[in-house]
Amino acid sequence: MNRLPAALLGLALLASVTACATTDPTPVPAPSSAAPQVATLGLDDMAYDLADASGIAVHDFNLGNGTLTNGIGKPVPCPLTGIIAAPTTPGPHPVVMVIHGVTQINGIDDAVYAGFDYLIKQLAAEGYVALAPNMNVEYSSDYGESNNSDWAYSIYQQHLAALARANDGVAMPYGVDLAGKLDLSQIHLMGHSRGGQVADALIRKDAALGTRRVRSLVLIESTAPVSDDPHPDVPTGIILGEYDGDVPEAGQSIFDAIRHESGRTTPASLVFLRGANHAFFNRAFTNEDGPAAVDRLSREQQERFLTHYASAFLSVYAKGRTPFGIWDPSRPQPVSMFGYPVVASSVQPGHRTLLAVAASADPAPNADGGASIAFVTQKRVASDLLFNHPGVALGDADLPLYRISWDGTSGSVSLPLTSKQLDGTQSISLFVAVDSSDSLNPFGQDQSFTLTLRDYAGGTRSVRVPIGTSALSWHSGQTQNIEGFDGSTTTVWSGTMPLGELRVPLRLFAGVELHNIAGIDIALDQTERGAVMLSGISAI
Repeated sequence: MNRLPAALLGLALLASVTACATTDPTPVPAPSSAAPQVATLGLDDMAYDLADASGIAVHDFNLGNGTLTNGIGKPVPCPLTGIIAAPTTPGPHPVVMVIHGVTQINGIDDAVYAGFDYLIKQLAAEGYVALAPNMNVEYSSDYGESNNSDWAYSIYQQHLAALARANDGVAMPYGVDLAGKLDLSQIHLMGHSRGGQVADALIRKDAALGTRRVRSLVLIESTAPVSDDPHPDVPTGIILGEYDGDVPEAGQSIFDAIRHESGRTTPASLVFLRGANHAFFNRAFTNEDGPAAVDRLSREQQERFLTHYASAFLSVYAKGRTPFGIWDPSRPQPVSMFGYPVVASSVQPGHRTLLAVAASADPAPNADGGASIAFVTQKRVASDLLFNHPGVALGDADLPLYRISWDGTSGSVSLPLTSKQLDGTQSISLFVAVDSSDSLNPFGQDQSFTLTLRDYAGGTRSVRVPIGTSALSWHSGQTQNIEGFDGSTTTVWSGTMPLGELRVPLRLFAGVELHNIAGIDIALDQTERGAVMLSGISAI
């Protein structure tokens, strides 16, 4: 399977740099003066050096019982327990709260939160006061039902109040001196599984009270939010595992919804982590969900990925580092992060739609040679397509797509753009995926093509998208027949094929008149045959 060249992966694992390891695109000489100049998109690994955490201690804490009541006013047990770690350097430091999910809980005192001790330790080394509080009461039905995470919000507020007292020098049983250590105006939330849903709710409840102390959000294999309102407008990172056997669609549906929300002022990103499953991010989750697969990541590998991802994310959105890698709109999306293959996508505030897929586009895209382009739709319910972009079933609408297919290397498709003005933007983004279910795609084969921008003055510049680009990588799976209760048979694809961001910096099209763009062409000249899905093009 052509996911990531072995040489690149080996170099990524040995990399010792603190920024995105980049391969600058190198122009390929044109065969003749009449041929368009061609650049090649880079295949990059995103790297980040972790701080030394050997001097950091993680402490269990117990602040006693907090105050909590159910819907009829009866008291509910509310242990204010958890784990915490703090930097050894003087403060104030931003505060990171990790919200755990729900597993096989035997009681409200179960230390599910302690499964993130490895992450808490590393975040403290990176310069954050990090804690994971006990949220089991929120998930328990023994004392009634929490109304839209009301119990979790009360626990959250009580923990922040206790931290404020410790920051003021009041002796508190945290096991570590927190006097002057905390910047409580800068809270960052990370939520795993149902903890992602809770973290989302905490930010919404803060905002409803006029409090905007949460500065960023990381959702790790998150369940879907309760509210249908626009998602919290804070920098958001989403991690979705390839083999998530618990909530395999929720993270993708959250990202897709954010892509289409208007007025958003902060970026969001999604990492589809190859080989990852739902459970292995929390040591308290002992099950191994998802299908058996030879390329599954181990628990240690998923922990390594999360510590690197969380530290890199916060370096940008808490410490103010210049965005890099997945978060840098001026560079191609990385094909791997911290040595692990990914499909990376992002949405930037102020992005403009250049191509909206529609059944009756005017002017319509066209194809020539051995290529074809057709409008298709992945339905929310009972789709006729085997193509399976995750999250559609949880979304608000069907997913319109252009199916681009070819048989032979002489075909191309021409796509009209809604704007001819591209100057002042950094990149164009195509959201694409290989349709692994299509017989035109050889099993396990990544895809490749060449993009060309045309201006109205007749100028053209091209960029070759090589084999190995994450958005055009093969997705595992096979066709399966499922029998219904009525005796009918439905054929489905066993895996998912998430659309990924193919981000192409406009500097690679140097020489074309960016203020006067006529359209974009896709030359299907790199592989003998194939089929890909396109859901739209944006300028960022």
